[in-house]
Amino acid sequence: MNVERFLGLTSVAIATPVAIAAWRFGVGSPQSPGAGFWPLAIALVMLGLGFILVLRPHPNEASAEDEGASRWEKLGISLASLLFYVALLEALGYLLTTALTLLVQLRWVEDRSWRSSVLIAVLVAVLSLLLFKVLLKVSLPLGVLPLPAGW
Repeated sequence: MNVERFLGLTSVAIATPVAIAAWRFGVGSPQSPGAGFWPLAIALVMLGLGFILVLRPHPNEASAEDEGASRWEKLGISLASLLFYVALLEALGYLLTTALTLLVQLRWVEDRSWRSSVLIAVLVAVLSLLLFKVLLKVSLPLGVLPLPAGW
């Protein structure tokens, strides 16, 4: 059994009892979510991703060996960018820190072009800021970027 299938089965084994427990807590509705709403949503996503890992075709062994070092490198970049995010969120603010972290993830982990990386990073950062600040009324650190009054 390869690592992906093992992780998929582990994910399914963990997510199944979590989904059952979340359902028992009460799901409620999207307008009035119950205590089990978000745990159930997360468990269902985890179940789906676990099944994908279990059911997808086994990759070619030769290509997996060739990409071994680059996979570890990408993991290191991902972890470093997340540490950067946590360390500088208060100082730089949500918008700038999120955009920079996404840029690193898209450009060096996902190997996207500069143009698409910058465009996606800025778009997602702005849209998520609007979602959290306007719709969900969550207080986020604004940091160094001048934003309109009332933010």
